[in-house]
Amino acid sequence: MISRRELRMQREAAERASAVAAVRRPADTPASADLRDFHLLVLDAGVEVSDVLALVHNKLPDLPPRPDENGHLRLSRHSRLSGGVELDPATKAALELPDWAQRVIALDCPRDREPVPPPDWFVDADGLHEAFPAGLPDREEERTLSLLLAIASRLHTAVRLADEPELPVRIIVPDPEAKVDLYIYSPYWLEPEVALSLVRRHAPHAFRPAAPTPDEAVLAQASLDDPLFDANAPVILDGYSLLVPLGEIDEAAGTIEIRVTEAEWVPPIIAAHTSEPQIEYHVHWMDAENERYRPGHSRRFRRMRRTVANLVDDIGAELLTRCSGVGLDENGFLVTSSQLRG
Repeated sequence: MISRRELRMQREAAERASAVAAVRRPADTPASADLRDFHLLVLDAGVEVSDVLALVHNKLPDLPPRPDENGHLRLSRHSRLSGGVELDPATKAALELPDWAQRVIALDCPRDREPVPPPDWFVDADGLHEAFPAGLPDREEERTLSLLLAIASRLHTAVRLADEPELPVRIIVPDPEAKVDLYIYSPYWLEPEVALSLVRRHAPHAFRPAAPTPDEAVLAQASLDDPLFDANAPVILDGYSLLVPLGEIDEAAGTIEIRVTEAEWVPPIIAAHTSEPQIEYHVHWMDAENERYRPGHSRRFRRMRRTVANLVDDIGAELLTRCSGVGLDENGFLVTSSQLRG
């Protein structure tokens, strides 16, 4: 049984710890007190609010082109972005933001969470499994927070998560090099031989894997299922793939696969500007150990990833130019051939 003296000593120790924390914690300003309840997109001096709005419209082209008279951009029925809030030194200190932070854009959205903690095997490259130990964002919050993190990745900035009881200040700095893939949408179909010749300008070892040949049993079953089936009719391709082995870069680098297929779904930014059927050219990196979406990469892995990303960009720029398409990075933002060759 705990004595009164032990209880008093515990209470005094807790009071001393609280007093020390209060001394160390910068005092709130009116602005920081208001901003604590929102997820914040943190911007540096080189990024304007208009840059953020342009990226938002890449993902959600049906939104109004400009914020409303109150400086708010409504993302959905329940979520909106505020206009940029300039940070004075006291507000920056109170929010524990990095020195480079100049302004923030606040996300006002519901708090939708999964009802159980993330499973032990789940690891998120941005650290969401650690930032939300009781349950990951879900539904509306997951969609809008993913948008903020994608923008932060593209702009090389950060996201400060809204304060929550029992949790410390959480600032996520997405790895801007983590997303390597490219997507190209075009109304034009490049024949496999043409696409392969373009890819080989940058990856001479690229090849087209042989298409599987159906055996007699499969052909017989197809004839039974469809009396009009003709096994001797010419094959009409609705998709193909090209492979680029990356062993010369690093044994862990794996392979780049260029997947070419008729797009069953196109991103909103593509659909907003054309109703034509689209061919999707997906330049996809598959590292040998499936490590690319995990956090905490070694310096060697980062060097290797950068080399692979440069090759993906070169291949993507070549295909993008030849098929007169529209390019998107893995986060879903528009990219041009000059940016890829940059």
